Amino acid sequence: MAGGQRATVTFALVCASTLGTFTAQGLLYPALPLYMTDELGTSKAMAGLVMSVVSVSAVAVRPWAGGFVDRVGRRPLMLAGPALFALSAIGLMLTRSVVLVLLLRLVQGAASAGTYTAAVAMTADVAPPERRAGFLALFSTFFYVGFSAGPYVAEWLIGATDGFTAVWWAVAGFTVAGALAAAGLRETLPDGAADAPRVPALQRLFHPAARGPGIVFFCIGIGWTSVAAFLSLYAREIGLASSDVLFLALSVTVLATRFGVGGLADRYGRLRVALPSTVAIVVGLAGVAFVRSPLPAIVFLVIFGMGYSGGFPALLAMVADRAPDAERGTAMGSFNVYFDIGAPLGGYGVGQLIEWGGFPLGFGAVAAAAAVGGLVLPFVGRSDRRVAT
Repeated sequence: MAGGQRATVTFALVCASTLGTFTAQGLLYPALPLYMTDELGTSKAMAGLVMSVVSVSAVAVRPWAGGFVDRVGRRPLMLAGPALFALSAIGLMLTRSVVLVLLLRLVQGAASAGTYTAAVAMTADVAPPERRAGFLALFSTFFYVGFSAGPYVAEWLIGATDGFTAVWWAVAGFTVAGALAAAGLRETLPDGAADAPRVPALQRLFHPAARGPGIVFFCIGIGWTSVAAFLSLYAREIGLASSDVLFLALSVTVLATRFGVGGLADRYGRLRVALPSTVAIVVGLAGVAFVRSPLPAIVFLVIFGMGYSGGFPALLAMVADRAPDAERGTAMGSFNVYFDIGAPLGGYGVGQLIEWGGFPLGFGAVAAAAAVGGLVLPFVGRSDRRVAT
């Protein structure tokens, strides 16, 4: 098989695996908060903690995962992550303990961190440098469509079965499908990467190539976490029977816009795409915070989705541009550490704000955080400068 054709096949399999594994994660977004509050009787803040606690294990695992994929290879974690996530879904069927659910979420955080680090490194490996943002944008389309379509499927399953067991089975099924797609992958580790000097532990956690884009990602990622964690509860607050139409609007927006924005970042530059995208995120979150009827909420979710659809791949491409080839997996894993650090603020923290002041306070706070990211962004610097450890 010619090199170009092999790269195309590899990229297609990575996207297929990503769609399966992250649809499984998306299924949990509406299901777990409802399960915690309705079935186990917890507070909204505890439901937010259950959703965001994955970041604790993700932060712990990402530095190791980055070093692993840069020295051993990408393929092993593409297989192990979905398998571990499927086992955790079976665990959800067998427990009604809040503590055990928290522990299972820690397992899921570790599994998804390893899988994502390997998948994004593989994508950067096979992408031509001049088209890197476009490839990363297309890859992340499957990532976010899975995250966005999964909740729609979950809401339908909950309504059709009047329970959560079918959702847990669906989570296991989608992750197994992701593992099957990954089984067809060939290794893409760059030549000589395994023999490169080891990156120090602190640099693996906060790689220099990821620091500027990562700070911005921290600021806007809090918004994505809070929307994902509380949209099912927000939907009922504004008079909807379920959140499926809201998640559907978000997923369609991501799918419709993500294909084109990567090419814009390749053509006009990363910052020129990231900055207006961040403005759209701020507007979308602020609107969702204060509207109280379904149609305006959908409009502002579309604006938010368009912004996130453009901002994420532009920031990720900055990291890939800056990182040395032998440290690409480490740097791209480090970029997501910033999201993981912000996740508890978007989960438990925003949940507590919602308890105190409702959704205007909770979602208004994350809009303000995204605005801070927009102020930082112009100082991030040029994306074509390589930063080695």
